[in-house]
Amino acid sequence: MRISYVRVRQVAVPRIYDTYCADPKQLKATIDHGRSTYQIIELRTSDGLTGIGEVSDIAPRMDAPSPATLQDLLSGVLVDTGVPRGAGVLAGSDVLAGGDVRAWRSLYDSVDEALPGDWYPELRQLMLFGVECALLDLVGKAHGLPLYELLGGRCRRAASVSWVAYLRGDATLEDELRALEREVADQVGSGMKAFKLKVGEDHERDLERVRLARRIAGPDAYIKVDASGFWEEVEALPRLRDMAEAGADACETPIRALSRPMSREDPARIEADADGIAEALAKVSRHSPIPIIEHVADLGDAFLTALIRHRAVDIVNVVPCQAGGLRRAGRLLHTAETAGMPALLGSTIELGPGTAASVHLAVSSANVEVPSDLVGPGLLQVDVCANPFTLEGGELAPFEGPGLGMDLDEEKMEHWSG
Repeated sequence: MRISYVRVRQVAVPRIYDTYCADPKQLKATIDHGRSTYQIIELRTSDGLTGIGEVSDIAPRMDAPSPATLQDLLSGVLVDTGVPRGAGVLAGSDVLAGGDVRAWRSLYDSVDEALPGDWYPELRQLMLFGVECALLDLVGKAHGLPLYELLGGRCRRAASVSWVAYLRGDATLEDELRALEREVADQVGSGMKAFKLKVGEDHERDLERVRLARRIAGPDAYIKVDASGFWEEVEALPRLRDMAEAGADACETPIRALSRPMSREDPARIEADADGIAEALAKVSRHSPIPIIEHVADLGDAFLTALIRHRAVDIVNVVPCQAGGLRRAGRLLHTAETAGMPALLGSTIELGPGTAASVHLAVSSANVEVPSDLVGPGLLQVDVCANPFTLEGGELAPFEGPGLGMDLDEEKMEHWSG
C-alpha cells in the first residue's frame, strides 16, 4: 500500500474568547487575530485510503512555512524518494519501497531527517505529530482497527477532561470574575467535574479566581492551577500554600526555570541543566501542600528521568503534539508509569484530528488517571471534521471507526481556509 499523494491545507478557526497565559518572556502572540491556525495533512494511497493528521495551533512566532512548502517537502520524502532510510525487510526478501505504508516508522524517520533543523523547535514537533497521525490513521484503516488498538489496546472507555479557564487580558477584576463565573457554571452544567485555571501574573487576583471556581464547581470538583513557570523559586512555596487554602488541588509548572515559553523556544537550555532544574523543583515539591505537575513532552527524554531521579514532581503532563507523535508520548507515559507516577495529557488546543489522536492515546494508557486538558472541542467555535467531538459529561471517547475515526468536512475546510 503505497502513498501516492500528499496534500497540506491551512485553516484558521476562532476560539470562544481571546485567551492567554502568564508569560515571563512576553511571547503573548499565541493566536492571530483571535483565530488559531492549523495545517491539515492528508496522505492518500494508491488504493483509495486517506490518512489525516494535524499540525496543531501554529503560533505567529513560529514562522511556519506555507502549506505548499510543507506539501512539497513531504511529497519528496513520502512519495518520490525510493527506499526510505532505515527500511527493513518484511515477508522474507520483500524490501519495502519508499512511500509504502507498511514502512510507516521509516517514513516518519525520513520526515524527521528532512525537516530543517533551524525551524522553531516546537514547530518541528507539531509537524512530526501531524505526519505520524496521518500515517497511523492509514495503518488503522488498512487493518480495519481503531488507533487505540495499535497503541496497546483499550484500558478505559473514555478520557476524563478538565476544562481550562485562561487569563483574560486587560479585563478588570470585576469583569474577569463575572466572565469566569459564567464559564465555570456553564461547564458544571454540561457535566464537567475538573478544571484548570491559568494563573501567575497577579497573585491576589488569581486567588479570587480560584475561590470563585471552587465555590461554583463545588467541594468534589478537581481544580488545578497552572502558573506557566511565572513564579520565581523563592516565591513558589508561599503561593502554593495560598493556592491550596483558596481551593486548588494541584499546581502545574510553578517555577520560572521551567517557564513554558522557554521550554517551547529554547528547550536545549533546560536540557543542559536537567538535573539542576529538577533538583530546584524538588525543593519546592517536597514542601508543597498540593501535588506538583510538570510538562515533559517538549523536552528530551533525559529531563523526565531527571524529574524521576530527584522525585521532583507528583504528576507528569504529556502533550502528544509537542512530543513529536504518539509513539514518543506513549514512551514518556510508560516511563512515568514505571516510576509509579500518574499522568495527564496536555493540549495546545487541537482540532478534531489532533484531539482524536490524544483520546486514542489516553484510553490506551493505564496511568493517564488525572483529568486531561483536551478542551479543543469546547474552546474552538467550530471544527473541520464531519463528526466533531463534544465535551458533554466531561469526557471524550474515541470514535469506533478505523484509524482516528475522523473524516474531514470539505465545506468546513473551504470556509475556514486561511
